[in-house]
Amino acid sequence: MKRTASLLQITLTIILLAVSPSKAQNLFNTAQSLVSTEAYLSRDKCHPGSRVHLAVRATIAEGWHINSTSPPDQFMIPTILKVSVPQGVKVEKILYPEPEKKSLELSDSPLPLYHGTVIFGAVLRISEDLEAFTEVLTATLEYQGCNDHSCLQPAASSARVELAVVEQSVETRELNRPIFSAAIFRSLNDPEKDSREQASGGAAGAEESGGIQEVIEQRGLLLSFIFIFLGGLALNLTPCIYPLIPITVSFFGGQAGGKTSRVFFLSLLYVLGISITYSILGLIAASTENILGSAMQSIWGTGFVAAVLVALALSMFGLWEIRLPFFITSRTGSARQGFLGALFMGLTVGIVAAPCIGPFILGLLLYVGNTGNPLLGFLMFFTLGLGMGVPFILLGTVSGSISHLPQSGKWLDWVKKIFGYILIIMAVYFLRHTLGDELTPVLYGLAALAAGIHLGWIEKSGKGEKVFGIVKKSVGTLFIAAALVLLFTPGLLRGPQESAGGIQWSSYSSDRLAAARKAGKPVMIEFSADWCIPCHEMENKTFSREEIINLAREFVTLKVDLTNPGGEGDRIKREFNIRGVPTIIFYNSKGERLYGSRVVGFVNHKKLESVMKNVK
Repeated sequence: MKRTASLLQITLTIILLAVSPSKAQNLFNTAQSLVSTEAYLSRDKCHPGSRVHLAVRATIAEGWHINSTSPPDQFMIPTILKVSVPQGVKVEKILYPEPEKKSLELSDSPLPLYHGTVIFGAVLRISEDLEAFTEVLTATLEYQGCNDHSCLQPAASSARVELAVVEQSVETRELNRPIFSAAIFRSLNDPEKDSREQASGGAAGAEESGGIQEVIEQRGLLLSFIFIFLGGLALNLTPCIYPLIPITVSFFGGQAGGKTSRVFFLSLLYVLGISITYSILGLIAASTENILGSAMQSIWGTGFVAAVLVALALSMFGLWEIRLPFFITSRTGSARQGFLGALFMGLTVGIVAAPCIGPFILGLLLYVGNTGNPLLGFLMFFTLGLGMGVPFILLGTVSGSISHLPQSGKWLDWVKKIFGYILIIMAVYFLRHTLGDELTPVLYGLAALAAGIHLGWIEKSGKGEKVFGIVKKSVGTLFIAAALVLLFTPGLLRGPQESAGGIQWSSYSSDRLAAARKAGKPVMIEFSADWCIPCHEMENKTFSREEIINLAREFVTLKVDLTNPGGEGDRIKREFNIRGVPTIIFYNSKGERLYGSRVVGFVNHKKLESVMKNVK
């Protein structure tokens, strides 16, 4: 806006004062009432050490506007938000929305302005040693109102809101979600769940979510969906999803009907079922603030998966057949059984992969939960399912073609039995922490020995065919050799165990934490559970490394056991906002919690070493 705008206002005011003092007073009153403001907090109560968001909704009178916070002309009065807070509360950051560029008659080029209803914001930090209290915050918006022809005197509009700080044991809840879904807050996480763990504007949120949220915020939704799709593809390399291969071979091998196009369509329905399953499971997990992976890593979850694997193995041996329930087939007819069967298989069989997808989807669940957008959450998990399922489209189509190769029936049943034994071995794998280090390799060895003898010499497929006979005996010999190694090499499959010189964990208590902070020692707190598979992986593959053990000696190392729900463990979990295990949090030598250094899920020793070295 040209400099004459402010001069015009001053001149107009002087004239009005001289001619009609009452009209001048009306002008001042108009300036004061041009903008009305209301203040909101993102939570009903706050804990010491947390962050909370403040929103100020400004309603600007129709036909008027206010300047941006950084106007292009030095004579334009900027819009500024000021927040008055009590002692112990710090204003960390003021958030200004993106102004809209608008052309005015008084300007030669479009100007950045605010008009209509605009939401401003602030990030407030509650001191960790602040005692419980209730105080009133005052947010003041300083502005200058203008229309297309003139400007009014600079004015201010204030709004008040009550801030309550409570003890850590008191539950808090989120407020005013529609207001805090404004663009200025989208780069910030939930203030007491994740946003309070940002070192500055979202760093910790990205750390906790394994980089997914950072990708979403920095790269946009299109690239984020591509990233999620590629993540789904990568999940096919995990041991949880590998067992789906024989299921696909078995199901589509018997569904070809001589038409590759039909098998391809069946594969699409199969993948559609997988995608729908993960979409629904993801939404449930996000809406309940629960981690699907954590639930499936419990002894009940792993036991369920192991039982499914054994049942599927029995189907590979021909003891039962995968079919739709009779009440469905009786209504649809046998002609449609293949298509509905493919969809039904996809809807149910994806559950087998749940234990492995927990670490990957942790960040995705956090993001979906924070946005509160069911459609976005459904689409993201649907994309994840598509990424997981694309290889099955190719595999299903090829499987249908293979079943029609000449004399394929003689060896296809034999291949299915190989997959059956692999499924049994995978069942032992999921139960390995329940079975123990002594029994697990024995069961591995016995399963491999049975597979070798059965597949190499007892199974009668391809009898009389020289080449196929050689293949069978070769595979059988490999299984037997593996069995002998497993049975007669004690400790082969055990990960390195913590020795007396390893990490010495102490049970967590607030007194131990306070003592460490008083002594100026950095603190490392691990949250784990006996039923958590990645927790055992951390113990065996990460905490056992010499470089990690040496670094840990510089820390006060505390452990919180969340094996049994309820009691003190749940209180500590809520206090530190633990959503899944394993989780590691750090305090530096000054006693400050390092929100951006939180480690969630399994990490290798190099990643943990890098984090620990940055804790000072």
